[in-house]
Amino acid sequence: MDTLESLEQEILLSMVHYKEDIDEFLAITPRQVFSQKGSVILEKILTLQGKKALSTHSLMNALTTEQQSDEYVLELFSKAPNSSFVNLSQELITAYKLKMQKANGLKMIKASDNNTLLDLSMLDRAVESNEYKNLAQWIDYYSTRPEQPKFKTKVGFLDSVFDGGIEVAQLVLISGDPEAGKTTLGLQVLENISHYAKVGFFSFEFTIEQYIRAKQAERKPPNLDNMYIINEGYELYTIAQNIKNLYRQGVKVFLIDSQMRITSPNGRNMEEEESLKFSLLAKLCHSLGILVFLIVQTSKSDRDNPMGSKKGGHEASIIIRIEHCKPEIEALREFSENSRMVILKKNKQTGKHFKEKVAFDPNTRKFASIEVGGAAITESVEMDKIIEVVSI
Repeated sequence: MDTLESLEQEILLSMVHYKEDIDEFLAITPRQVFSQKGSVILEKILTLQGKKALSTHSLMNALTTEQQSDEYVLELFSKAPNSSFVNLSQELITAYKLKMQKANGLKMIKASDNNTLLDLSMLDRAVESNEYKNLAQWIDYYSTRPEQPKFKTKVGFLDSVFDGGIEVAQLVLISGDPEAGKTTLGLQVLENISHYAKVGFFSFEFTIEQYIRAKQAERKPPNLDNMYIINEGYELYTIAQNIKNLYRQGVKVFLIDSQMRITSPNGRNMEEEESLKFSLLAKLCHSLGILVFLIVQTSKSDRDNPMGSKKGGHEASIIIRIEHCKPEIEALREFSENSRMVILKKNKQTGKHFKEKVAFDPNTRKFASIEVGGAAITESVEMDKIIEVVSI
């Protein structure tokens, strides 16, 4: 069996087990790289997926008796499914090109032996792109697609500027002064969402034990069953795989704390290594339809972009910055304990921006809006009373 066929079989079986990655794979893989038998199986997989009835059992039943006994099909079902089969796209395309190159080489040798000239342009057919959609087709696609979820943060000043909540398929960066409350705001949002949806927290800056101790002291902790915490696996591709695994369990909102803890493959320079973090996470947000909050560090000379990567600021859909406010009595302390300045520096969702002084309670570690009169609004965290349930 050749490499192309074996790889194709592994990918097709993986599609059955990891259905949610099919669209991402086909978005980057031309259909023509599949063999004739592989194309038949692929069409049956897509038909069953469209009916939400895809499984190994349903796929086998969709085949004719002759197909079921075909060596190609038997070999396909003996493969081990690969949860990262999307990453095999380029390998499949390369194997296809090598096979075509060999076939073309044999044609040229045969033609030369027969003193026949070939049209070499016919031998150099590049892998064709996937089908393109015109504007009418895109309008039809979006009109029939289910409405994207929007997650209410239950933090007044955020839900206001995002018109009721933050949409999925976005990478949100939270930056700010040291000890201004970057992780605190991220966790407040994540914990609020945990009361009506599953969330994932990559806790790289402190241990799970430390987090548990802090939450046990609270009167109203997050939903324990909906809060998934990962405390190890700092390597970028490990994080990506863990996000995919949690996504398959229904998690669509993530908080990663923080940028500087993530290790990425060695590149030509620091800019390349740092940028890879943001480009990969942004791609995951778009392909999976998830929401990722990433705590980032910035330098004093560039507070608009994550440290080491101007591309990071470009990849993000939303950028929130938290800064200290001057204290009420400067002689007593350097910064105000009870307030922060929150700046929305980028907002692709609604286009709105703001720079707002907000209340911060150092005892409960909670952010809240401030009334015009100056009194801080006590933000409700009675999550059992929430009636706005997001459809996921």
